[in-house]
Amino acid sequence: MEGVRMKVGIVGMPGAGKTAVFRLLTGGGPGGRQDASIGMARVPDARIDVLSGMFKPRKTTYAQIEVVDLAGGASVGLARGGDSDARAKARGISLLINHMRTVDAFIHVVRAFDSPDGEPAKALADAASLGEELILADMAIAEARVERLQSSRKRTPEEDHELELMDLLARELGEGRGLRQMELTAEDQDCLRGYGLLSVKPVVLVANMSEEQYQSGGYPEQAQLRAYCDELHTPLVGLAAGIEADISELPQDERKAFMDAYGIVSTGVEQVSRAVYESLGLVSFFTVGEDEVRAWPIASGTRAKQAAGKIHSDIEHGFIRAEIVSYDGLIRLGSYAAVRTAGAFRLEGRDYIMADGDIVNFRFSPPR
Repeated sequence: MEGVRMKVGIVGMPGAGKTAVFRLLTGGGPGGRQDASIGMARVPDARIDVLSGMFKPRKTTYAQIEVVDLAGGASVGLARGGDSDARAKARGISLLINHMRTVDAFIHVVRAFDSPDGEPAKALADAASLGEELILADMAIAEARVERLQSSRKRTPEEDHELELMDLLARELGEGRGLRQMELTAEDQDCLRGYGLLSVKPVVLVANMSEEQYQSGGYPEQAQLRAYCDELHTPLVGLAAGIEADISELPQDERKAFMDAYGIVSTGVEQVSRAVYESLGLVSFFTVGEDEVRAWPIASGTRAKQAAGKIHSDIEHGFIRAEIVSYDGLIRLGSYAAVRTAGAFRLEGRDYIMADGDIVNFRFSPPR
């Protein structure tokens, strides 16, 4: 199995720019009206750039995340409208929720600029609308499960614990608090796994600005949106999809001058990729050499033998030792040869917890 394949869904009201953000992340095109377009987004990592410069490999591979544009009918679920739109909105919400259960995290794009027809931006209300829908969807599941468990004549101790937990969740959700705001134990999380609860999933909020707003560095409700995100421990990234689309179309050697002109150190879309990666609790270990320099995404807390299996199952099954130097250690010494001369490689066993930035050579016994 190659790496951790995490799926992230992009959501947002019509006109917010979510499909534009999807294209910037993946280089892909728009999907059909009712379909969810899928693409792969590269996770930027300056360490990979440095290692590639050091080893000059034939191939450089960054960590990637799978991105889904929840397009078409699903967009209606978040759209504002009057009573005449209620039926379409309900269908849209149902479609959106079904799509959202299949992903591990969300990128929520909100419009920070006035629409072409003059509708004022309501970034804060748009951001809150997603949280409300996630809470309502989870509350329906929790209440239904409580009712079913309460009606059971004989419950196991595990079901008693589940009833207590689900009753607590239903009350918290009823107060408007999502599951990410609750302190759930590992046992609780195991109990909830399989229900497809939505408000427990990480969210990265993207404020899509106009070019003028980007240049001025501000947009309506910016401070309120920041406070909202801080309260929910939600990353907030500001970008101007129009400017970033222009950057993406430039030859590589012209991009830096363009970015310098706008004072852009790293693009918003790069910040989004990194924020999603970190929100999912992922870290990277590296393999290096003349053939390839590669970042391998793993969940934080992964042991060495499991990490070996991300490269190939034969390496996991035949695992002997992991030969490791940290990225910082390699940079400090200057070369692989210097690391060997200094005796700076560590030999770690199967239960070693991999650290972000570990550069690894797995020693293993090939299958017979």
